[in-house]
Amino acid sequence: MIDSDEFLFMLGRQDRIADYAQNVAEQLSFRPLYDNDEARQMVMEMAQAVQKTVAVYEDTVLHLRDLTLSGYTKTGREELLKYVQEVNLAEHEADLVESNAAGFVFRTGEEDALAAVHMYRVLQRLDDVANACEEAANAFLPIVYQ
Repeated sequence: MIDSDEFLFMLGRQDRIADYAQNVAEQLSFRPLYDNDEARQMVMEMAQAVQKTVAVYEDTVLHLRDLTLSGYTKTGREELLKYVQEVNLAEHEADLVESNAAGFVFRTGEEDALAAVHMYRVLQRLDDVANACEEAANAFLPIVYQ
Protein backbone atom coordinates (compact mmCIF):
# COMPACT_ATOMS: atom_id res chain seq x y z
CA MET A 1 0.00 0.00 0.00
CA ILE A 2 1.20 3.51 -0.79
CA ASP A 3 0.69 6.16 1.87
CA SER A 4 -0.09 9.75 0.90
CA ASP A 5 3.42 11.06 1.60
CA GLU A 6 5.00 8.42 -0.65
CA PHE A 7 2.43 9.14 -3.34
CA LEU A 8 3.09 12.89 -3.23
CA PHE A 9 6.83 12.26 -3.33
CA MET A 10 6.40 10.08 -6.42
CA LEU A 11 4.26 12.74 -8.09
CA GLY A 12 6.89 15.36 -7.35
CA ARG A 13 9.58 13.23 -8.98
CA GLN A 14 7.34 12.67 -11.99
CA ASP A 15 6.59 16.38 -12.33
CA ARG A 16 10.31 17.07 -12.70
CA ILE A 17 10.37 14.98 -15.87
CA ALA A 18 7.86 17.32 -17.49
CA ASP A 19 9.62 20.41 -16.13
CA TYR A 20 12.96 19.41 -17.62
CA ALA A 21 11.38 18.40 -20.93
CA GLN A 22 9.73 21.81 -21.12
CA ASN A 23 13.08 23.42 -20.41
CA VAL A 24 14.65 21.50 -23.31
CA ALA A 25 12.04 23.01 -25.61
CA GLU A 26 12.73 26.48 -24.21
CA GLN A 27 16.49 26.05 -24.68
CA LEU A 28 15.96 24.98 -28.28
CA SER A 29 13.91 28.11 -28.97
CA PHE A 30 16.65 30.51 -27.82
CA ARG A 31 18.93 30.20 -30.83
CA PRO A 32 19.96 27.78 -33.59
CA LEU A 33 22.01 24.80 -32.48
CA TYR A 34 25.73 24.60 -33.12
CA ASP A 35 26.10 24.17 -36.89
CA ASN A 36 28.04 20.92 -37.01
CA ASP A 37 26.39 17.88 -38.59
CA GLU A 38 28.17 15.37 -36.35
CA ALA A 39 27.29 17.31 -33.19
CA ARG A 40 23.67 17.61 -34.31
CA GLN A 41 23.55 13.86 -34.93
CA MET A 42 24.85 13.33 -31.40
CA VAL A 43 22.06 15.53 -30.02
CA MET A 44 19.58 13.38 -31.93
CA GLU A 45 21.16 10.24 -30.42
CA MET A 46 20.83 11.83 -27.00
CA ALA A 47 17.19 12.66 -27.65
CA GLN A 48 16.57 9.05 -28.68
CA ALA A 49 18.32 7.74 -25.55
CA VAL A 50 16.20 10.04 -23.40
CA GLN A 51 13.03 9.02 -25.24
CA LYS A 52 13.88 5.38 -24.51
CA THR A 53 14.36 6.20 -20.82
CA VAL A 54 11.02 8.01 -20.71
CA ALA A 55 9.28 5.10 -22.47
CA VAL A 56 10.68 2.59 -19.99
CA TYR A 57 9.58 4.87 -17.14
CA GLU A 58 6.07 5.00 -18.64
CA ASP A 59 6.03 1.19 -18.69
CA THR A 60 7.09 1.24 -15.04
CA VAL A 61 4.17 3.51 -14.14
CA LEU A 62 1.76 1.22 -15.99
CA HIS A 63 3.13 -1.74 -14.08
CA LEU A 64 2.68 0.16 -10.82
CA ARG A 65 -0.98 0.55 -11.72
CA ASP A 66 -1.25 -3.18 -12.40
CA LEU A 67 0.57 -3.92 -9.14
CA THR A 68 -1.90 -1.78 -7.24
CA LEU A 69 -4.84 -3.60 -8.82
CA SER A 70 -3.29 -6.99 -8.03
CA GLY A 71 -3.01 -6.29 -4.32
CA TYR A 72 0.77 -5.81 -4.25
CA THR A 73 1.71 -9.42 -4.87
CA LYS A 74 5.32 -10.49 -4.35
CA THR A 75 5.62 -11.36 -8.04
CA GLY A 76 4.25 -7.96 -8.98
CA ARG A 77 6.74 -6.20 -6.71
CA GLU A 78 9.60 -8.21 -8.20
CA GLU A 79 8.46 -7.22 -11.69
CA LEU A 80 8.30 -3.59 -10.59
CA LEU A 81 11.91 -3.87 -9.44
CA LYS A 82 12.89 -5.15 -12.89
CA TYR A 83 11.21 -2.14 -14.49
CA VAL A 84 13.00 0.23 -12.11
CA GLN A 85 16.30 -1.45 -12.98
CA GLU A 86 15.53 -1.03 -16.70
CA VAL A 87 14.96 2.70 -16.17
CA ASN A 88 18.27 2.93 -14.33
CA LEU A 89 20.05 1.12 -17.16
CA ALA A 90 18.44 3.31 -19.84
CA GLU A 91 19.42 6.42 -17.88
CA HIS A 92 23.01 5.17 -17.65
CA GLU A 93 23.05 4.63 -21.42
CA ALA A 94 21.81 8.21 -21.88
CA ASP A 95 24.63 9.40 -19.62
CA LEU A 96 27.17 7.71 -21.89
CA VAL A 97 25.68 9.34 -25.00
CA GLU A 98 25.62 12.74 -23.28
CA SER A 99 29.24 12.43 -22.17
CA ASN A 100 30.40 11.54 -25.67
CA ALA A 101 28.39 14.36 -27.26
CA ALA A 102 29.49 16.96 -24.71
CA GLY A 103 33.13 16.02 -25.21
CA PHE A 104 32.77 16.33 -28.97
CA VAL A 105 31.07 19.72 -28.75
CA PHE A 106 33.80 21.11 -26.52
CA ARG A 107 36.60 19.67 -28.66
CA THR A 108 35.21 21.09 -31.90
CA GLY A 109 33.20 24.16 -30.92
CA GLU A 110 35.85 26.79 -30.32
CA GLU A 111 35.07 28.70 -33.53
CA ASP A 112 31.49 29.27 -32.40
CA ALA A 113 31.78 29.04 -28.65
CA LEU A 114 28.34 30.46 -27.84
CA ALA A 115 26.60 27.94 -30.10
CA ALA A 116 28.70 25.11 -28.65
CA VAL A 117 27.84 26.12 -25.08
CA HIS A 118 24.17 26.40 -26.08
CA MET A 119 24.26 22.87 -27.50
CA TYR A 120 25.98 21.64 -24.35
CA ARG A 121 23.18 23.22 -22.29
CA VAL A 122 20.59 21.40 -24.41
CA LEU A 123 22.49 18.14 -23.85
CA GLN A 124 22.55 18.79 -20.10
CA ARG A 125 18.82 19.43 -19.99
CA LEU A 126 18.12 16.30 -22.00
CA ASP A 127 20.25 14.44 -19.46
CA ASP A 128 18.18 16.05 -16.70
CA VAL A 129 15.06 14.49 -18.26
CA ALA A 130 16.67 11.03 -18.13
CA ASN A 131 17.91 11.62 -14.59
CA ALA A 132 14.43 12.70 -13.50
CA CYS A 133 13.03 9.44 -14.92
CA GLU A 134 15.57 7.51 -12.89
CA GLU A 135 14.73 9.42 -9.72
CA ALA A 136 11.00 8.98 -10.31
CA ALA A 137 11.41 5.24 -10.88
CA ASN A 138 13.62 4.90 -7.81
CA ALA A 139 10.84 6.53 -5.78
CA PHE A 140 8.93 3.26 -6.35
CA LEU A 141 11.55 1.20 -4.49
CA PRO A 142 9.81 1.44 -1.09
CA ILE A 143 6.87 -0.36 -2.69
CA VAL A 144 9.16 -3.13 -3.92
CA TYR A 145 10.61 -3.73 -0.47
CA GLN A 146 7.36 -3.63 1.54
